[in-house]
Amino acid sequence: MVSASEVVKKLDLKPHPDGGFYLETLRDTSILLSTSHLPSQYKVDHAVSTAIYFLLPSGSVARLHRIPCAETFHYYLGEPITVVELDERDGRVKLTCIGPNLLEDQHPQYTVPPYVWFGSFPTKDATIHHDGQEIKVTGWDAENHYSLLGVTCAPAFQYQDSELANRSELIGKFPEYESLITLLT
Repeated sequence: MVSASEVVKKLDLKPHPDGGFYLETLRDTSILLSTSHLPSQYKVDHAVSTAIYFLLPSGSVARLHRIPCAETFHYYLGEPITVVELDERDGRVKLTCIGPNLLEDQHPQYTVPPYVWFGSFPTKDATIHHDGQEIKVTGWDAENHYSLLGVTCAPAFQYQDSELANRSELIGKFPEYESLITLLT
């Protein structure tokens, strides 16, 4: 398999502010959505959609954040990735594995709903007890253990709308998941 640094070079990926590497491959401006036509969580006008490549090497995480639009992950290459969702509206915590193996309950595509806290980590990097309270983290060689995904947002992703999680605030709302929140913040 091709190494992580080869993928980063070949696809011209750059460091992502939330963790990993990315390249925006599409910003569909065929329709522009004004803030006057969007819910109040949207701070700026938006294109109709965006798409990126996203690579997360072993030993890295995508930090917990939330955005006002749906975000869909598409598995492309490498190892599975686990997406963690924390929904303040109903207190739900959900872990979803995105990867190629349907027989191991992996999903080749998955959508995080709008305005839900979410982050991710390479699935093989952590062993999580079934109640989510105990985590054992083990790193692998980041060159040979990584996940390459596509991510699409509609309306388009805008950094102005993205909110990074505050560790202590989330632990206050989800105290039983302190170790998981600490891993992703």
